[in-house]
Amino acid sequence: MNEDMWDVIIVGGGPAGLTTAIMCANRMLKCLVLEGGKWGGLPAIMYPSKIIPNYPGFPDGISGIELIRRWIKQAKENPYVTMKRERVIKIEKGGIVKTEENEYHGKTLVIATGTRPRELGIPGETLFNRGDKGVYYYVTHREKFIGDKVLVVGGGDTAVDAALDLVDLADEITIVHRRDRFRALDENVKKMEESKKINIMLNTEVEEIKGRDKVEEVVLVNNKTGEKTVLSVDKVVLAVGLKPNTEMFAELGIKTDDRGYIITDNMQRTNVEGIFAVGDIVK
Repeated sequence: MNEDMWDVIIVGGGPAGLTTAIMCANRMLKCLVLEGGKWGGLPAIMYPSKIIPNYPGFPDGISGIELIRRWIKQAKENPYVTMKRERVIKIEKGGIVKTEENEYHGKTLVIATGTRPRELGIPGETLFNRGDKGVYYYVTHREKFIGDKVLVVGGGDTAVDAALDLVDLADEITIVHRRDRFRALDENVKKMEESKKINIMLNTEVEEIKGRDKVEEVVLVNNKTGEKTVLSVDKVVLAVGLKPNTEMFAELGIKTDDRGYIITDNMQRTNVEGIFAVGDIVK
């Protein structure tokens, strides 16, 4: 057990967690930031090399990983911030945070655990979503898709960005969306529609992913007509949204919406005394 009493314990080292640490440290609050995965959260995992075109202060754009590096540097150099790579397994009332290695006590807790890619839950998905067998949830290493036939699933910015990112690399790209229009930025949707490399299938869902040792084909179904199509592919990118990382505080009684996102007031307070929530985990 670690006997130190922290002013603020922040669970999560992504954009919201790091920003919280920097802001609290400016108030001379002793902060502990715990992160069990990759510092920087989704920008570091999903799009490290992607240029973010609209982040304030960088009119020429900045890559996801460079933005993360700056946040980490600013937090690490502050004497009031301590950053530890430890995975939190449980949060208890009274400011108790348990990791796989230690137990910490804080006057205030801030949940900044963010979100992770949502699984589609279809046959074949779990068979191929590990070990580079062909199912992915984001395009991080673009070189893996060179010369491939790729299926992108989804209708938001992540899906459309993935399709556009692969235009110069993949041999064939098909994007399917279960609705009749995309939700992504209009400018990017237009680029995708004008591309001769991208085949668009609307009102279409993936029913099954098939293959022996790796992905070989997918079964698609039109949700308007019921017509099924078998498509030969090498890789599938399931960009179907995000789900909140809520498991570790399930027993706390924190109020969430029907999708599991934490409900806070306008000061980021949850319904549990002394516990705040920030970032993508919040409704």
